[in-house]
Amino acid sequence: MVELSSLGFGVSGAHGTRLVSRARTQALVAEAFDRGIRYFDTAPSYGAGECEHRLGRALRAFDGETLAISTKVGLSSHGLWGRRRDLSPEGVEDSLRASLGRLGREGVDLLILHGAAPHELHSDLLARLQALKRAGAYRWLGATGRGEALDWALDAGWFDVLMAPVHPFLDASERATLQRASDLGVRIIAIETAGDAPPALRPPRTPADLYPLAKRLRGGASGRGRVPPPVGLQAALASPGVVSALFTTTRRAHLLDNLSSGALS
Repeated sequence: MVELSSLGFGVSGAHGTRLVSRARTQALVAEAFDRGIRYFDTAPSYGAGECEHRLGRALRAFDGETLAISTKVGLSSHGLWGRRRDLSPEGVEDSLRASLGRLGREGVDLLILHGAAPHELHSDLLARLQALKRAGAYRWLGATGRGEALDWALDAGWFDVLMAPVHPFLDASERATLQRASDLGVRIIAIETAGDAPPALRPPRTPADLYPLAKRLRGGASGRGRVPPPVGLQAALASPGVVSALFTTTRRAHLLDNLSSGALS
């Protein structure tokens, strides 16, 4: 299994919008790298490929350095609200090759399937994924999702990694799924480590602050709770099977807070 730094930086969210400049994204990626982060995650559905473009540009400064990159297939974005699912063999290959073009790389370390259902995990898809791996387009295969999607991924037996929520407010069923993954030798990349409740509403101080505000105003479940991000990262990394915990931010101060938590190794 590819080695990941214990903390990973996600180029996602507001980084795929004009609310955050490309220069700011590049500066945050560079600082994360300089301070020891060696794992970076993104996806084509983040800003219709803009996040992949930004990460690719930022990582050109580190050519030849040892680092790990993950991207995803199965979900793409088209405009502000439009999203399209496609886990057909052709759709997966087209998506991955487009992602590699945006990232400026011949292959990624981790290819992660977005929330695959059982009927999508069929032999034709597996054959295409195996061919792409042999061709060097990726090294390790992962799945991301919530609830039963994670159980389906474990049932399939295809995956080296699960990217899953890991936070103090998980219920017994969610914890059992993570323990099952650990028992099977499937590594876990923790996401949403601060919890599933939205951050407290505060007046926006920068354009980037409008992104989480807009997500909050769109509504949805209120969630079960939230802890300070550095606390959540530390707790996630203490969970069975977790090899890395992902976070994202548009603020240097928040990046430094997370790095000062002692979670990076």
